[in-house]
Amino acid sequence: MSKRSDAKKARRRKRQAARNERWIPDTVMDALTEETATAAVLEAFDERITERGWVFDDELSDEESALWFYPPSQAEVADEDLVSVTTVVLTADDAADVAHVVFVGTADDYQFNFDELFESLDVVEAYRLGDPTPTFPV
Repeated sequence: MSKRSDAKKARRRKRQAARNERWIPDTVMDALTEETATAAVLEAFDERITERGWVFDDELSDEESALWFYPPSQAEVADEDLVSVTTVVLTADDAADVAHVVFVGTADDYQFNFDELFESLDVVEAYRLGDPTPTFPV
C-alpha cells in the first residue's frame, strides 16, 4: 500500500472514531427530547401562573411533583390533613398535562388540563376558606 492510501484510511478511521464518540442511541435521544419538551412546558406553565401571583413552592416540590400556591387564599386550618392554602400540583406521572388543584381547607383533588385550568383560574383564585366549593363543567 502507498503512504497516500494509508493516510486516507487513517483520516477515515479518525472521522469514524469522532463520529462514534458523539453518537447517542435513539432511545437515549428520544428520552432527552421528551425531557426537553417537558421542561419547556413546565417553564411556560410556571411563567403563566406566577404572573398571576402564584408562588412556586421550592420546599415541597421535588423530582416527582411541582407545586404552586396562591398566597391570598392562605388561612388557619385546624386539621393538618387539609391544605392551608389553595395549591396547584403537577406530577411526573401525569406527563405535565394535568394540573391538580386542592382548595384551602380541603383535601379534594380537582384535575384540569392546562387550558381548563387557565379558563377556571379566576374561580380558583376567588375561593376562600368557608366558601362553597366551586363547581366546574365536566
